[in-house]
Amino acid sequence: MKKRKKEQEECGTHHWIPLLGSDKKKTVPTSLFTCLGCGDLKVGTQTIKISRYRLDMGELPINSVAGIKLMNPPSADNSASGLIITATVDTNDQGIGAPLYMASNGNLSTASATSNATSPCVALAVDAGAGAKRILLHGVLRADAWNWTIGPGDSGLIYVSTATGALSQVQPSGTDEVIQPIGWALSADAMYFAPSILYLTHV
Repeated sequence: MKKRKKEQEECGTHHWIPLLGSDKKKTVPTSLFTCLGCGDLKVGTQTIKISRYRLDMGELPINSVAGIKLMNPPSADNSASGLIITATVDTNDQGIGAPLYMASNGNLSTASATSNATSPCVALAVDAGAGAKRILLHGVLRADAWNWTIGPGDSGLIYVSTATGALSQVQPSGTDEVIQPIGWALSADAMYFAPSILYLTHV
């Protein structure tokens, strides 16, 4: 009983040190920290508490595998779930679900696979129009207007289209056009958005 109480006590003053990783055979600090006093882990500003009895992140305890719940895909038209933030969008005439790339001014604009000048896609529009808008960085988006094909291999993948602000399941094939898979179809009207940071440009 005494041991359990001790394990659950808060560390008075954390002394964080970075865990080390390897980069080109050199030892470098990582963005994962551990406390020398209590052994807690930290990623960014979030502290992860680990003991024999529980795993916490922030104030959200995970006591067992049964306590982990996956978020269901959105059930309403033009809705999203996942990592959503607000950012400045300069152009988006196509509306919700439009692929967005980061322009040289740091703002977002509608992407096109016609060249790497308007790629790669880094987000999907959750709101229509320009200005301070919600964008999806990673997660699920549903739009009833879509009609995706589901399947293994390349058949279910979704790409940025050569049409500005559009998505396609047809891989671009013209000179200088960009091939970037950004997700795959979950159903006819829903996609899982996980943009690849690697893309190919036709020569």
